[in-house]
Amino acid sequence: MKEKTFGRVIREFRTEKGKYKGLREFAREVGLSPAYLSRIENEKEPPPSEPIIERMAEALGADKYELFSHAGKIPTEFLETFQKNPKSVASFMRRAQEFGIETDKDWKSIEEAISEMKRKLK
Repeated sequence: MKEKTFGRVIREFRTEKGKYKGLREFAREVGLSPAYLSRIENEKEPPPSEPIIERMAEALGADKYELFSHAGKIPTEFLETFQKNPKSVASFMRRAQEFGIETDKDWKSIEEAISEMKRKLK
């Protein structure tokens, strides 16, 4: 099944899950022109910048990381971690792939294991 595009996800959040039925109201809330927002939703513009995606997520009550994923972008905070530790982060991600870590449940288990390890180190 094809992944939903950023524009489609924004439109769904805005009209079906969010409080913004009107394009103009949402555009005003996130500081965009309605025409630009319409072009994004209709996939005539690429996904916007990181700050705009974050404003959209906040206004829609959506998870910003989900929106970044649909936009095909990596948040700066993660990119900075990778830039500081490229070999270690790449190794960690490769191992996760090798072990078949794919679902939210899988990742949550890893998060809990890391938290437990950190508690033991204190």
